[in-house]
Amino acid sequence: MDSNLLDINEVCNMLGVTSRTLRYYEEKGIIQSTVNQFETRRKYSPDQVEHIKHVLVLRALGLSISKIQQLHQGNIDLSLAISQHKAELIATISSKAKELTLLDEALLTVDSGGNIFEEKENNTEKRKNEWEETANAFIDAFLMGDCEICFDYFSDTLKEYLPLSAFECVVKDTLKPLGNFVKKGNFECNNSIRNAIYCDLRYENLGLYIILVFHKEKVHGIWFNYHK
Repeated sequence: MDSNLLDINEVCNMLGVTSRTLRYYEEKGIIQSTVNQFETRRKYSPDQVEHIKHVLVLRALGLSISKIQQLHQGNIDLSLAISQHKAELIATISSKAKELTLLDEALLTVDSGGNIFEEKENNTEKRKNEWEETANAFIDAFLMGDCEICFDYFSDTLKEYLPLSAFECVVKDTLKPLGNFVKKGNFECNNSIRNAIYCDLRYENLGLYIILVFHKEKVHGIWFNYHK
């Protein structure tokens, strides 16, 4: 037997994994071990240990066993595997963000004495129209530089987390790199957050998305996103 071979316990101690994990990976065909006819204990060559390290890195990145199997079989390259996993994570985060938004909305309704089980579908379009009216007035005030009027549309919770003085600083810092105002785009519903409306403002240097998240008739969240 090659003296360079390491016993499974040595490899486990070296890499911080359990023997059960290594056996499982071998069952799935993503690593290999060396066993001779005289003993049944798994041993690993330096190249096999190096390959195990690579597998552990991929697992730490969150890649599934099936994805690593595809890599091992040459059915997918590393860049694509990582990109696909990243896309899956983004989709999961987006889904969880929607859940958090719904939970916040439900909590606000309950805390204000409302009933989360009485939301009627026929109120949805009416609510969107109200949000668009508020968003239009908000953006007009924003373009005039009147932060106080904008602040009046904030919910009590948003006012608590983003006081007027802080909001004024945020607006000032946001506008610095934009240059002169050019035009205001249309209002659109945000696809990822059902109670949000955004407006595309065009400036000389950059575009600015202002995303307003509503609870009832009030602005409960606000984001500024630059774009080219």
